[in-house]
Amino acid sequence: MNTRNTVRALPGRACAVVALLVGGAHTVAICGAHTVAIAHAQSDPATWYVSSGAPAGGTGSADSPFESLARAETAAQDGDTIVVQPVARTAPALDGGIALKPGQHLIGGGPAVLGASADAALPRITNTTGNLDGDAVRLAPGAEVRNLVIAGARRGGIYGLDAAGAVITGNDVSATNQECGDGFMIGPFSLPPTLAVGASAPPVPDFLTLNNGWAGIMTDFDSAAGEVHIDGNVVHDTACGDGIDLRARGTSRIDARISGNTVHHVNLGLAKLSLLALGVQADGNARLTAELDGNTQTEIASPATSLLNNLADSEGVFLNPLGQAHLDVSLSHNTFRNGYGNFSANGLEYVTTSGAPESRVRVTDSDFDTVAGDIIENYNLSTDGARQSLTLDRVGAHHSTFPGAALNPVVPANLGSCVVTTNFGRTAHTDLTIADSDLGDCSADGIGLVAYTPTGPEPSTAELTFDIHDTTLNGAAAHGINIINVGDTAILHGAIARTTLTAAQEELLRTNSSDGRIGSAALNIDHTTVDGRPLNCPITDPKVDLTGIPATC
Repeated sequence: MNTRNTVRALPGRACAVVALLVGGAHTVAICGAHTVAIAHAQSDPATWYVSSGAPAGGTGSADSPFESLARAETAAQDGDTIVVQPVARTAPALDGGIALKPGQHLIGGGPAVLGASADAALPRITNTTGNLDGDAVRLAPGAEVRNLVIAGARRGGIYGLDAAGAVITGNDVSATNQECGDGFMIGPFSLPPTLAVGASAPPVPDFLTLNNGWAGIMTDFDSAAGEVHIDGNVVHDTACGDGIDLRARGTSRIDARISGNTVHHVNLGLAKLSLLALGVQADGNARLTAELDGNTQTEIASPATSLLNNLADSEGVFLNPLGQAHLDVSLSHNTFRNGYGNFSANGLEYVTTSGAPESRVRVTDSDFDTVAGDIIENYNLSTDGARQSLTLDRVGAHHSTFPGAALNPVVPANLGSCVVTTNFGRTAHTDLTIADSDLGDCSADGIGLVAYTPTGPEPSTAELTFDIHDTTLNGAAAHGINIINVGDTAILHGAIARTTLTAAQEELLRTNSSDGRIGSAALNIDHTTVDGRPLNCPITDPKVDLTGIPATC
């Protein structure tokens, strides 16, 4: 191996100049008038090879690979590369897991594993033991994991804690979390018990928590600062749990890119309540900026795979700020198809569960199609002063299946709307923008907007605002656009412009307010049609009921 020299200067006494010239791992010592310099020769990054079925005692070269991940882990130093050589599908995977060191590269040899033929030799690893908590790969800062087949891990396929700078790309991860351990946790949170009767009441304590099985790929951050890239992986057929999860907590400062990944046929597992294809969470005082581009989620919680999936609160993309965190997400070119489970399953759920975080999500050029519950949820559930903003630009949302229309007068959310937005805090602010989008064939409302302001001693500053323009909504089993206020909301302002509303079973546009006074209410309607008829003031259309909020044209 080649060497490189580094020099460290130390305080010292005056002495004669002495030079010792050596090579390899020896040193060069030079004494000057006031310093002693010691030069250490260090190895350049090395490449090590490991192969399932290799004879014991290999040297780690390509021709004499290590026979175990443990030997490769021991030999490799920071910055080294470990190559997992491909083996026939009939050969056992390398077992026991591997903990990477900073800057290391764990790479599968041979051609790309994604799209490989059925009889191709592949670089395969797993961890069926208790080592590393059952994770097949444990990340380190700056580490790279690329082109591996990881299947059947006791817990995670790839996991890292504070592994800033990590890159995870081009891997096939499946059948993870065989032990069915908990991973991503949602909550605690609460729901207003009196919403169904149109009455405002004091907020109730947060008491609901949903548990998820450990993800195939998961990265956690508590105090690190830096980037993480999760690109071009396929996660599928999990034994018990999520596809890809990222959590930023504590004081971490993270920029994440999650792009080009496909998650399909992920499964709920025993004693779990929630299932996420792709989950992002920011908690504590974390700051997380995430770019999610070109990802696909299909066949989430399919009952054809497991009957337990019928119970799943499944999500294609789940975004969750809480605590005092800051979360900024760009979601683009996303494709979601076929989400199963219970009435609360969604294509996209963006939810503040508690605390007073500030968050913003922008979704562009994406399509969400066929799910049991609401297709897109924008839920500010926190009873504290959370601020939340969702923009949908050139987004499609179609085909919800839960028969929620009959319950819509009692439960105006979570039962099959195309898009639903809620603001549940007395000092919370929630905003929704829908532009150039196409929605329809939904089993409850087309678009639901709910401002529920709980009672409390302090003046309400609750605010719900929305802007819907250049959008088509075609087909809703309940209302087209349903705007509901309960309690003394401070501001409820909205605009609907250049929008087409058709084929709702109930009113195409409805407003309702109860048990409180809205401090400032305004609804502006411009160049909007209902079942082909233009809305002009004064509005007298039989499919429009604006008794709850004053409207202008």
